[in-house]
Amino acid sequence: MPQKLYCYVDESGQDTRGKLFVVSVVVAAEDRGISLEQLEKIEDETGKGRVKWYKTSYPRRVAYMRRVLEMGALRGKLNFAIYRDTLEYLKLTSATVVSSLIALGSDDYRVTVLIDALPPSQAHLVSRSLRNAKIRFVKVRGIKHEESNALIRLADALCGFVRAVFENQSEMEQLFERARRTNVVRDVS
Repeated sequence: MPQKLYCYVDESGQDTRGKLFVVSVVVAAEDRGISLEQLEKIEDETGKGRVKWYKTSYPRRVAYMRRVLEMGALRGKLNFAIYRDTLEYLKLTSATVVSSLIALGSDDYRVTVLIDALPPSQAHLVSRSLRNAKIRFVKVRGIKHEESNALIRLADALCGFVRAVFENQSEMEQLFERARRTNVVRDVS
């Protein structure tokens, strides 16, 4: 029986008019309840809370990412892609989901894709991209309220984290390099 997976997807960089566009994909298995509980505990203990990355103070961002990157259950589940000088946001978001799933090294799954702020009118475009890539999916839908789920908040934080690295925030760069060396985060660009 195929494994049931969930992809929580967010993006950052439309404010740069495509100069730097970051997409993050957090892949979770059917038993994602364990991850949710751990992530919510980390959010509470670090003071990050249930708010968006950009509304969180820098020290709390660092503390949150440090704790998240230590979660062994997330190794290989935190994916990102960086694009430059493009306005093809939806196409690149879809491509990053496909690359993240291919990087798993298995095709024995069925995936539900949850994308932050994806309008219903664009869900069929993402579905078509997945179908064209031969990705077996259950559904694609947008999430209206990012604050409602710790895994979509993690996708938001991962985008902010990667973007901070490319904005040369040294403490974030150190965390990022360690996370890449230990395969906690994976570049699927």
